[in-house]
Amino acid sequence: MNSTRTITLFRAGLLNPIDSDTWVYIRDGICAVSKGRIIQCGPTNKIYRQFPNIEVISLDGTIMPGFTDLHCHWVQHDVQGVYSGELLDWLQNYIWPEERRFINESLARERAKAFYSDMLRAGTVMGLSFSSVHVGATKIALSEMRGDWIIGNALMAVNAPNYLTSHSCHRYDDLRSVVDDVDGSHYAVTPRFAPNLRAVDLRIAAEIASSRSLLLQTHLAESKAEVRWVKELFPEAKNYTDVYDRIGLLGSRTVLAHCVELDETEWICLAKRRAWVAHCPSSNEALYNSRMPLERLRQFHVSWALASDIGAGPSHSMLHVLQRFFAIHEAAGVRVTSEEGLYRSTLAGAQAIGRDKVAGNFMPGKRADFVLMPGRPRQNELSGWFRDLCVGTIAELEHRPLGTWLGGMQIEP
Repeated sequence: MNSTRTITLFRAGLLNPIDSDTWVYIRDGICAVSKGRIIQCGPTNKIYRQFPNIEVISLDGTIMPGFTDLHCHWVQHDVQGVYSGELLDWLQNYIWPEERRFINESLARERAKAFYSDMLRAGTVMGLSFSSVHVGATKIALSEMRGDWIIGNALMAVNAPNYLTSHSCHRYDDLRSVVDDVDGSHYAVTPRFAPNLRAVDLRIAAEIASSRSLLLQTHLAESKAEVRWVKELFPEAKNYTDVYDRIGLLGSRTVLAHCVELDETEWICLAKRRAWVAHCPSSNEALYNSRMPLERLRQFHVSWALASDIGAGPSHSMLHVLQRFFAIHEAAGVRVTSEEGLYRSTLAGAQAIGRDKVAGNFMPGKRADFVLMPGRPRQNELSGWFRDLCVGTIAELEHRPLGTWLGGMQIEP
């Protein structure tokens, strides 16, 4: 059998993130794909010589890696942007009643399908998500998965309605049973946030995540009211971060959403533990929380990536997240670049969830998961072109990608 028959050549502009300061752009390039993996990317004339006599699929635009969303709630997808207000009131009055509905597995399956379809339509191919407390809904999200996602059932023991806490698997035997019954490469231990758990529950979550080498995701310091509440609930802790640190939750496999209201000692702790931060600019804005102090992340060399945080975030589109990222920080006089925006919405998220060896940019051996964007700018127009991709209404941004490919196959949303 001629092995060249298994090779597909995609011709377009190619934009490849390298790090927060660097991207590589080829205005007329080819991405060679075999069996769902990238085997080579480069200028058209060079790739033609390496793979002669192979049909080329010409795409009208520029391809770049599919987006990675480091923090969202798939069970809130249907109410994204519908409600707003102060965080704790928003949870109690709107979000927890919505999540209650996911005890209904028919509804969960319908919503899971819609979530993945909409994410792929918007160019997001990978991410980390909270589910509801319901194990059934979590397993449905895993079984219906399109793309590469890591998902965990929220653990909620206290300070929430019984209709949620009574279904939570925060006890040791219950959580261990869930972990034993799912694919660990797509599962994250998911304590919702400190106010919903006691020290003993947090310790169980940390122990099981560590013993199984699982990702652990939770929230940290999203609002001032939340920080005050944690101080009341855990008076023995030095601060909110210390609640997690003293129990052993923090490490390189920990992803912490928000981290807006931290003091210097907390930033130092996160850097020391090598924890990841999911920066959610659109949801911080929607819930009237403070601006993420991006300059602190940089000062203390804390690893981070961008995230939509739907449903507090009003859109699942990472282009919308980028729009708000640029606008919010530049309004505060903080410099942000197009190169960093691309990196933080693609490869950085892949690094956070341990997928950077197989996804996140156009390196040989990685999955051919990419998104086609309109336009093929000249080199000196590239940064402005990328910013222009992020301009528009939510509806426009959610439909701006011209197509999404998983493993070299174009998907139908």
